[in-house]
Amino acid sequence: MTEGSELTGDEWTLASFTAAIHRGGVGLWAWSPSRQLAQLDGLCREFWGTSETVVSAETLFAKVHAEDRHRMILDWEASATDPHPYDFEFRIGDEPDARWISARGVGGEAGRVGEWVQAIFLDITERKRAEDAERLVTAELAHRISNMFTVARALTAIVARDAKSTPLFAEDLSRRFGVLHEATTLATRSLKTDQGIVKLQDLAQRILSPYVTGTNITVSIADGVRVPAEHINDYAMIFHELATNSAKYGALSGNGTLTLDGRIEDEALSIAWNEEIARAEPAKSDGTGFGSRLLTQTIERSLQGRFTRTIDARGVRVEIVVPAL
Repeated sequence: MTEGSELTGDEWTLASFTAAIHRGGVGLWAWSPSRQLAQLDGLCREFWGTSETVVSAETLFAKVHAEDRHRMILDWEASATDPHPYDFEFRIGDEPDARWISARGVGGEAGRVGEWVQAIFLDITERKRAEDAERLVTAELAHRISNMFTVARALTAIVARDAKSTPLFAEDLSRRFGVLHEATTLATRSLKTDQGIVKLQDLAQRILSPYVTGTNITVSIADGVRVPAEHINDYAMIFHELATNSAKYGALSGNGTLTLDGRIEDEALSIAWNEEIARAEPAKSDGTGFGSRLLTQTIERSLQGRFTRTIDARGVRVEIVVPAL
């Protein structure tokens, strides 16, 4: 071995190595199956949002995402006796700010020091969010293809009602499909001006332009509401999704009224999408389809906002509130 290559002094201490693994997102913990207590190092306390070094397992379990809690408790308890290596994942907190954690170690006697089963928590939040984003893109593509066929049928029906001749029908339909293509492109690629921003009013009007004939559409968004380049896709996707649903079931399917308003108050942007539908009962939605999940993902996670949707005999109303741009 080369002389002087060994780590010594401050280079070879528990504190220096603990700091190194913390920088890698790894926290140290241990738990006592008999007393149902957990010991947490500084990074683990940050993960769990507690200042206590020793905390009851029950207290920690209560912080786990409701969808993960039961399975996580079973895996946690199994580590007390199962002598094999384990790796189970769960979320701490609720969406959209939940932290993903991977608990790793060896169970049973091999993982014990005295009464304590020792292991690590690894923060895998960024990896999980990247996986979610990849799944979302794949599902969105399938969803968008399906929707495009449905919207094409709806636009064809709208144009056919007012067509005076076959050539005029073909010309009008071709124009609308061209504009629809532009609107769809907006939802998947940033449209940047020289300043890297666009007016939200202009963005909304472009998305809705294929549906103007045959539907009473009013877009009234304050002139000062601008969209920075990094969020153009988000707003384009929101308006495109709402318009697609409306073309299938709501006001944009014909003989309806759509009003889109936007204003900034108290450092928040409020957007109101209101449809009045010329029929007794609109199509119902339970909010669990991919379109609804896409809206939730975009509004709550990307824009850090919230939204509500009401569907009743009068029509459809969507209220969106996000931090001011």
